[in-house]
Amino acid sequence: MTIHTEPGTRLVRRRVALTAKDWQLLVAAALAQVITAAALRAMPLLSLRTRAARFRRLAQMLMRGSEERVIWAIEATGRRLGDTSTCLVRALVADLVLGSPEHPLCLTIGVRRAASGGLEAHAWVAQHDRVLVGATSAAYVPLVGWDSHRV
Repeated sequence: MTIHTEPGTRLVRRRVALTAKDWQLLVAAALAQVITAAALRAMPLLSLRTRAARFRRLAQMLMRGSEERVIWAIEATGRRLGDTSTCLVRALVADLVLGSPEHPLCLTIGVRRAASGGLEAHAWVAQHDRVLVGATSAAYVPLVGWDSHRV
């Protein structure tokens, strides 16, 4: 049927394919990013990480799922939140939800020289050498890195 090739129809089909658990994960990821973005505007980064660590268990309970699904939810909602969800916001949420003493992650902030001559910053979360959230490049020079279980 030609009706299935229309863009609006495909969008509806994708939404129908999501489970209730997927929707719950998407809502929790979006909410976590909005709260994190607002908190970043109200307090220094180190204070935010310290305070957020108190809510790690709650965040992990609300965003239950495999590592792949949690990353999918963070990235999918982040793309739709526009400027609210920066690489730092996504990295902080991923670090909070996925990190633990048994599953240590490293949140890194790096910089590189832009073509215009200024500096560009980027944040990412990795486990060992595998980047989970935020693409990295050899062009970024790491400035600071934090282990998820040490706040």
